[in-house]
Amino acid sequence: MDTKHTYLISVITPDRVGLTRDIAKTVFDLNGYISEMRQTIVSGFFSLIFVTEHKEDVGTPLHDALRTVLPQGAELSIMTDPGKIRKAMLTVGPRYVMIASGVDRPGVMYRISDFMATHNINIEDWSTVFDGDYVTHVAYATFRAPCTDLKATQMAFKKLMNEIDFSAQICHEDIFKATGEVAPIKSLTME
Repeated sequence: MDTKHTYLISVITPDRVGLTRDIAKTVFDLNGYISEMRQTIVSGFFSLIFVTEHKEDVGTPLHDALRTVLPQGAELSIMTDPGKIRKAMLTVGPRYVMIASGVDRPGVMYRISDFMATHNINIEDWSTVFDGDYVTHVAYATFRAPCTDLKATQMAFKKLMNEIDFSAQICHEDIFKATGEVAPIKSLTME
């Protein structure tokens, strides 16, 4: 698509069936193309952030049209031409998966994020899964400077999290996929 106008849009609202469809149709009706998106539900709230591209300036009509499909009280934010604001963040090397699990307590997220920032690791995606008081943090991350000693970084993360009785690991994304996906394992056992 020969794009002239780009918008970064964020929506937060109580969840209901059909929200993603209604938003996508609104963009499509304004001759837009959703080029990138992330949608999730957090504590019963629908959260969507996406980039939409248009050949014409549709900022105001897009805002007004989205307001008509969103429930009253929904948070809607539209950033025009986000490329002018964003600073380039170069990816250095492959993506890693960082996992930490244990009994939840205050300060765990700070401890993990401080470790990552201190080691120049950028968090690209982070989620938590709860099972009673037990929590598992899973983060996809990229080193923003070359990691000269991955084993030492892995051990430092493990030691930090062990101080609060959490198990922790850092592994390459490909290793995580190979050991965590059911489909490849199932295909091996079916032969």
